Amino acid sequence: IGAAEGATLFPMVVGRSVYSAAANGDLARFDEGKQAWRIAAGQPISGGVGADDKLVVVGTPKGEVFAFDAASGKPAWKAAVNSEVLAPPELTDGLVVVRAGDASITGLNAADGKVRWVYQRSIPALTLGSFARPLIVGEVTIAGFPGGKLVAIANNNGAAVWEATVALPKGSTELERMADITSSPVLDDNTVCAVAFQGRVACFDVKTG
Repeated sequence: IGAAEGATLFPMVVGRSVYSAAANGDLARFDEGKQAWRIAAGQPISGGVGADDKLVVVGTPKGEVFAFDAASGKPAWKAAVNSEVLAPPELTDGLVVVRAGDASITGLNAADGKVRWVYQRSIPALTLGSFARPLIVGEVTIAGFPGGKLVAIANNNGAAVWEATVALPKGSTELERMADITSSPVLDDNTVCAVAFQGRVACFDVKTG
């Protein structure tokens, strides 16, 4: 498919199909190893791939979000978020959830790409670039943030359902105080777990935090 270059790009498996992207903008679908289609997105890709049985979605360094028809690869819509997209978008029940480089989470309408909600919180002066995709669990999206916070966001309106602390920033310098959650949360039954940059791990009840 091509090189990831400076990005971290993940393939996406949906059924027996694999969707994969390269940093130069190439995007392809493989069915049981055979190429079904291959297109050029027209822009460098820095975040991807997110997909379901209808859409394939990628993000760019300019904060653009491109969606393509999963069956044919034809363009479906284009949207914009606050800043560069480093993480793969997540899709669920008519919603595309995109994490931007400023740690904002945007919910886009899967049908046309229109913004339904944006979840934004204040972040420390020094943060790590995160390639971690949000975790969708039922009616909420769970994401980790700089400062060591894990937040469950309602998929219908973008409001915080609960907030939990994985790690507390400690130290005398900005570098020592970095407590970013830089990997995706993991779900195990009714428990969601996350790890912070300095190594602290914590698990929470997925419904209550």
